[in-house]
Amino acid sequence: MHYRTDYSPAHLSEAPQVLHLGELRLHYQAYAHRSHDPRPPVLLLGGAFQSFRSFASEVSELLEHHPVILLDLPSQGGNLQLAPQLSLEQLADLIAVFADELQLPALMPIGLSYGSALAALFAARHPTRCARVLLAGITAFGRPGARLLLQEGLALLAEGRTEAFAHGALTGLLNPLRLQQTGVAPVFRKALLRQIQRLSAADIERYRQNSQRLLDFPGFATHPSCPTLVLAGEYDHFTQPWEHAHFAAACTDASCALIHNADHLAQFEQREACTNLYRPFLRGEALPSRSPGSSLLAKQQLLQLDKRHEPRLPPSQRQARLQHADGGEWSVDISELGFFGGLLHADLPQTTDLRGWQLLCKDLPAQPLLALRQNENGLAFVFPHSDQQASQALATQFQSQPLPTAACA
Repeated sequence: MHYRTDYSPAHLSEAPQVLHLGELRLHYQAYAHRSHDPRPPVLLLGGAFQSFRSFASEVSELLEHHPVILLDLPSQGGNLQLAPQLSLEQLADLIAVFADELQLPALMPIGLSYGSALAALFAARHPTRCARVLLAGITAFGRPGARLLLQEGLALLAEGRTEAFAHGALTGLLNPLRLQQTGVAPVFRKALLRQIQRLSAADIERYRQNSQRLLDFPGFATHPSCPTLVLAGEYDHFTQPWEHAHFAAACTDASCALIHNADHLAQFEQREACTNLYRPFLRGEALPSRSPGSSLLAKQQLLQLDKRHEPRLPPSQRQARLQHADGGEWSVDISELGFFGGLLHADLPQTTDLRGWQLLCKDLPAQPLLALRQNENGLAFVFPHSDQQASQALATQFQSQPLPTAACA
């Protein structure tokens, strides 16, 4: 591997190097202080809506102690090549081929959101090629509610409802009830919303293929055996803290830390708190028992975190109406209600139709909902937050109530 030694954030916008593997193209940039550096390189793998430019600060920070490689596999980041034939596992295997082709030493991947699944699979399937791995926003997508929301996003895109998709996706990334704690500036939130709203047809197809890979993924047959650090934003509703902790518990040698006052974008919202952990971890040093802005979970805590991520309480007005797009309407009793979902009781027909429902509550606009499961306990549902006005009204109602500390904190 020949590294560039002239790193500047401006270079991240330049055309990448390309490794051709048959018809597949892998885009990368590689930096170090020495053009030939034998040390294990950090490999950055981003999530949806991220590009090399997203990691300008990280590269500057990491280069002090490590070579750094940014990699976009087909359909990732700035790599526009579509590869619908490749599964999540096959994409992860491409990382090993990339390392072999460029004769790299064992890698140290940092995987964020979608990239975390690729990094974790690479570490699990190619243990000799991975020295250690850092994961944030781990997307195993075994939780039924998360899968339902991902499927709803794909359905909205298929219907051409990009505005509705954008509002739902943004709510998953940035928890609206915790904006004050996470410090997300309104200008950043608006910029991210515009970015999602303006996805091109090619971007949408790449998102669709990547999301379908996650939905098709059967789960981890094996977990990383190398040293592993899992970072969870304490207010992350999209990939919840207990899911991070369960993943860490399944690994051979893993630590899990809660990043306080952060949600799914923890590494950007609380950069210093994350840096204080990944800096010693990547150098092979012991993690600090106490670190500003985070809490390291004890081993015995990993399988004990509360899976209820938000309070679900009886609303002040329990009586409401439930409508379906086919014209049906029923009186319902809401026994639990939260910003992200709830539980209601009604004399409903058994149905497999998860979409097309609206909840009509007093003093609130009609709330689109997705039916999660229906049994003797009632109808459990999640809000897709695809209607901006309805979502904002619901957020305002919950923001007027005191929010408890996150169940996992």
